[in-house]
Amino acid sequence: MIRKKVLKLPYNLLLLNFYRALFLTLVTIGLSLENKAQTNKPPKKQPPLYQNEQGRLAYTPDSLGNRIPDFSYCGYQAGNQTIPNVPVRIVVPALKGDATLRIQSAIDYVASLPLDKEGFRGTVLLGKGTFEIMGGLFINVSGVVLRGSDMGENGTIVIGTGVSRENLITVAGKNDRKIENKRRINDPYVPVNATKLHVANSESLKVGDRLQIHRPSSKEWIQTIGNEDFGGGITTLGWKPGQRDIFWDRVIVALTENEITIDAPLTTALDSTFGGGYLSTYQWPGRIRQVGIENLQLISSFDKTNPKDEDHRWVGFRLKTYRMLGCDK
Repeated sequence: MIRKKVLKLPYNLLLLNFYRALFLTLVTIGLSLENKAQTNKPPKKQPPLYQNEQGRLAYTPDSLGNRIPDFSYCGYQAGNQTIPNVPVRIVVPALKGDATLRIQSAIDYVASLPLDKEGFRGTVLLGKGTFEIMGGLFINVSGVVLRGSDMGENGTIVIGTGVSRENLITVAGKNDRKIENKRRINDPYVPVNATKLHVANSESLKVGDRLQIHRPSSKEWIQTIGNEDFGGGITTLGWKPGQRDIFWDRVIVALTENEITIDAPLTTALDSTFGGGYLSTYQWPGRIRQVGIENLQLISSFDKTNPKDEDHRWVGFRLKTYRMLGCDK
């Protein structure tokens, strides 16, 4: 009969081995939890605008897809072309007295010239010095440029005199726009900077069509942002439905079934909760384009003895029924 000899370890040694095993177990669990935490660590949240690894601007959309609008479309011809140096057709020197008639006559002369292949007629060049304008100047046809000789203090200064609030320069074609084929945009939500829209029926639409996109200012939207009442119990100053509508002028660049791609992004979201949006095609034969005002100062005279004087020019130049080449309207 074989007898097994049982070795009995001292109590202190057993206790030491127990603590050693417990320590190794806890270390292993800790490393495992640390690795798991690192694996599940959420990615670093990017700001709305940042510079990526390639050194280019990058944009982070929010949960609805809104992001900072891409304003690179602004500028002449959507920023794709440099501003042209349109040839000078007539020069107007600076003389004392009211220059309204002299400058307007020069504008009218250039306006009578034929358009070139780029859509320009020519430039009215104002010499260096100060030109006093008692009335207003008007450009009513395409292809006319009003240019100064320099923007500095010794350059070309056009000053609106008198006590009228009339625009110093007005650029305006004919208000003969005809809206056609109005239809609702079907997307429940179109985020800021979107260039794609969907409609129920794209029949009669085609690439190259000019669109008017309409965002209504509904009662629900006005109440949500709290502008129906400006406080103090005076509600007449609050916004009313239809007073803050937004319109964009866009061109269809791609059309796939009922999905429309436009040439420049939208700068405000369209939310069906607040009325959504609409799009229409249009015809506007009297609208003018390729007009420039450049290289000069526009200022107004005023009563220097009266700090509250409001009887002077308020607007340097105003654009009406004019096609902006690139910038949002």
